[in-house]
Amino acid sequence: MPTLIGEAREKWGRDVMKMAEDFANNMKNEVKPFYIVYAAKMDNVQSARMKQGVYKQTMKAYFKRPTPMLGILVWFVNNPLGIFEFQPHLSAPPDVPVDPSLLGEKAEDALPSVMEKGKELNVLLS
Repeated sequence: MPTLIGEAREKWGRDVMKMAEDFANNMKNEVKPFYIVYAAKMDNVQSARMKQGVYKQTMKAYFKRPTPMLGILVWFVNNPLGIFEFQPHLSAPPDVPVDPSLLGEKAEDALPSVMEKGKELNVLLS
């Protein structure tokens, strides 16, 4: 039975949350508050080689508040206070990254919420 979009989204979401928790745990000795930023993008070379979508994922710690940007997820961590908190106001993820060739070009394929978020963050969307 093929995997449905919702199933992939839920699994990926759980995997990303686990990555963020593991990242925070690996930095448990850090006393300064910090932000964890997650981003993912398609690896075109590996995708072509594997004949399926392959994505590069990364997490990085920032000690200054990150600028809101389309395509990232952000958590705030303050180890001395025991805070590990998702920051929805700094996060603007694409639903699930997809191969650009799968995206529609018709106006009815556009998501107004993504367009509005792009306008709010003052970024260009193609």
